[in-house]
Amino acid sequence: MGNVDEEILKQREAMEEFERQRFSKETIEKEKQQSIFDSEIEINKIPVRFAERKLIEDKISIWMPEDFEALSQETIDAIYLLGNKPDMVFGNSYLTFSVGFHYTEHKVPNEYMGDFLKITKLILEKSGPKVKIMAEKVRQTGRHTVSWLELISHSVTDTVYNYMFFSSLEDRVLIGFINFNIKYQERYRPIAEEMIQSFRFPDDEKESGDE
Repeated sequence: MGNVDEEILKQREAMEEFERQRFSKETIEKEKQQSIFDSEIEINKIPVRFAERKLIEDKISIWMPEDFEALSQETIDAIYLLGNKPDMVFGNSYLTFSVGFHYTEHKVPNEYMGDFLKITKLILEKSGPKVKIMAEKVRQTGRHTVSWLELISHSVTDTVYNYMFFSSLEDRVLIGFINFNIKYQERYRPIAEEMIQSFRFPDDEKESGDE
């Protein structure tokens, strides 16, 4: 019986050591050298394969883990209790971040998306101390403007790091997001930034090819 207890103790210690290594600074710094565009990377020592995913009738695409699955509407309703619920959210059972989109009815042409970012930032800043804007960026992808905000938000139980990105799809505002618990930010932030960089509109390339 003593040998069995000793073996269980050794296994437990080995598991605890593995968990420490997974989230160690050395592991994170090494993994941050990898890119999602290499297809497979390690996230806290777990191999994860990334691939491009086309959404909204193939009008947009973004790289995400291959095994990310769409959450059911019931799950989305349970997670997002307030208004402006996303139309689609993707995630899996072992990574603690998700990506989603909300295709709104707001009519904003592409040329005014810079103003939309400013207005959204003001609204968020006025929402009180529960939201803190960390950074804002804008880039062009084809003929589309894509802007995004990094922000920290607080709920009753968690502090969440959010990336919200905005674009105009057929003159309607498309809002994307990637979020995760702030304690994972060192590893997840570079992944989120590459995912946003991968976000594109396939029709842009068709149009440039037709010219």
